[in-house]
Amino acid sequence: MKKILFLQPAYAHYREELFSILSQRYSIHFLFERSADIYPGKEVPLGINYTFIDKRFKIGFLGLLYYLFKYDFDIIVSSVSNANRTIISFIYAIFFRKKFVLWILEWKKPKYEGNVIKKIIKTSKYWISQKIIIKSNALVVGGTAARNYARMLGIKDGNIFTALQCSKDISMQGDSFSDNQWGKKNKFTFLFLSRLISLKGLDILIKAFHQLRQKRDDVFLRIAGDGPSKEYCLYLTESLNVSDVEFVGSINHDRTKPIYKNADIFVLPSYELDAYYESWGLVVNEAMSMKLPVITTTGVGASFDMINDGYNGFVVSENNVNELYQAMNKILKCDLNQMGKNSRKIFEEKNSYIKMANGFSDAIDFLI
Repeated sequence: MKKILFLQPAYAHYREELFSILSQRYSIHFLFERSADIYPGKEVPLGINYTFIDKRFKIGFLGLLYYLFKYDFDIIVSSVSNANRTIISFIYAIFFRKKFVLWILEWKKPKYEGNVIKKIIKTSKYWISQKIIIKSNALVVGGTAARNYARMLGIKDGNIFTALQCSKDISMQGDSFSDNQWGKKNKFTFLFLSRLISLKGLDILIKAFHQLRQKRDDVFLRIAGDGPSKEYCLYLTESLNVSDVEFVGSINHDRTKPIYKNADIFVLPSYELDAYYESWGLVVNEAMSMKLPVITTTGVGASFDMINDGYNGFVVSENNVNELYQAMNKILKCDLNQMGKNSRKIFEEKNSYIKMANGFSDAIDFLI
């Protein structure tokens, strides 16, 4: 049986089922660079063969090289085309004639800003990442946007395999005493739930909600999450004198059901910033699992696969306050209950870890 190495930056709890399915199908070893990361939760992987590089090596690339040579894998799977682990393992695969599978979520050429030196470094790394995408033996893409990007680079469809991004089904979380912590308002409740970093577009949402609130008094905005842009967003809310806005702070990933349950519409207004953008946006899947209509932007990868405009939500141009305001106003005239049901229908159809694992299996079997 072929030996497979699956490289990841850290263990992500929401990919637990994917890793388990692949472990049942293949002789596969998961190599995580770090034992702690920004991913929520501190779960220890169960039922899979894995190693954390940082448990033994302080310098990650040395640990990676050690395990590559020690176990002599036949197939290497890595993610993110410009990550150091991908570059190192790709070069290793070329020299030692191993098969290389690249898993990408990226779907557009980033816009580089800053001084000349930074632009040169970033542009060079982007050129390398393009070459790795093109030269990989097989490419696994996270959705339609990534597939279109690969086609744009000249990759033939026969070498592209789709593993649509999945989240856990929030509706399956157990009910708890905190269910009423964020009770239903006698107003239409818009929910934002994500890390509070600039590219998530919370500032755009607050400005759009400000316009909406000036037109009607039956709306409410609940903001869940924490991060470096929180202080600015609090300042923005106060300076605009926006009423009916609530910041509830960070929420543990396995306690999000109540806050989704007590919302009417979910909003993720991410936009590209400093060459970074929302490659997918798993909170969109989560909200849809809880039968919520979704408003998102063209800067969110999930919008290409999960949102049917006018059916279960709306997609607006990224970084556009007025378009977001118009969509928020428009959705209140729709049948939110039916839109929510439509979201759940799409979620059940597309959010499948078995189908996601099949995308990887198709790529691996293609190489075998």
